[in-house]
Amino acid sequence: MNSLVTSFRHTLRSARLLWLLYGITLALGLVAALPFFNTLKAEDQDSLAFLNLLSGFDYTIFSDFMHRSGRAVSPLISVGRWLGLVYLFLSVFFAGGILLRFSQPTNRFNSGLFWEGCAHYVGRFLRLFGVTLLFVIVGAGIWLVIGSLVSVAVSDSYTERGLFWIGAVFFALFALTATLLLCIGDFAKVLMFREDEHGAFRAFGQAGQLVLRNPGKTVGLYWLMILLGAALFGVYFLLDEAILMNGWPTIFIMFGIQQALVFARVGLKVWWLGTAYTVYPTLRRPVPVLRPVPVSESITAPKDDAPINPNDSW
Repeated sequence: MNSLVTSFRHTLRSARLLWLLYGITLALGLVAALPFFNTLKAEDQDSLAFLNLLSGFDYTIFSDFMHRSGRAVSPLISVGRWLGLVYLFLSVFFAGGILLRFSQPTNRFNSGLFWEGCAHYVGRFLRLFGVTLLFVIVGAGIWLVIGSLVSVAVSDSYTERGLFWIGAVFFALFALTATLLLCIGDFAKVLMFREDEHGAFRAFGQAGQLVLRNPGKTVGLYWLMILLGAALFGVYFLLDEAILMNGWPTIFIMFGIQQALVFARVGLKVWWLGTAYTVYPTLRRPVPVLRPVPVSESITAPKDDAPINPNDSW
């Protein structure tokens, strides 16, 4: 927990970094939100049906709108997918700068040095992202395949509730395995950063050994961060239920709450990478086993028919 508190303090000292990442996230969101709003405003034909969505999601209104204006909205949905990929790339890109920031916690935040760290480590972190994604698809996805096969095999013997619980168990196994592999991937980033490692597979394997040897300090803290994020979403949904958006004041209040949630998510991501960086030196590593080196000695056995040295005869 000391590492968690230390990294939290360093995160609070990096307020300029948090605001920079939040600003980039907000800009990406506006790239998709503003065109969608303009399209929605042009396609609603002064209908008051969309006001009903302020009190809750209504699938009937959504399906009617997509049936009538699907052609106008489809390009925007495609843009949203591409922006999702851009955001995913930026999350990998920013990791190097964030770790560089935590390696110099006492220095003042320098945006130029931050971008330099991002560009320097992006290549190896992208390779690591590919390795992590491969392990997640193979290692965690296998639970979904097994769950599907089991559900099909017992579909005639169980009710819908039984099939639901079977699916829930295998989905929980998938989630636990996926989060474990993602945690290993984050510690592999720290390993590549601190040890100047370039091999993605080698870094992932070494990080996997560290995480499995120190589950409380690694994946335990990772699950704690996930619980904190889930708690923030829970608070948001409670506020969303309590605050009825029936006018511009409540709309602005909910917008501020949403942006506070986005800022908190950015802070949790930075805090977690800082925690992994702080915890890494304290992890228990496997003790190397030293193998004895055989010593070869040449021993010449005396021969009976060898000539006697004249000096020995005396």
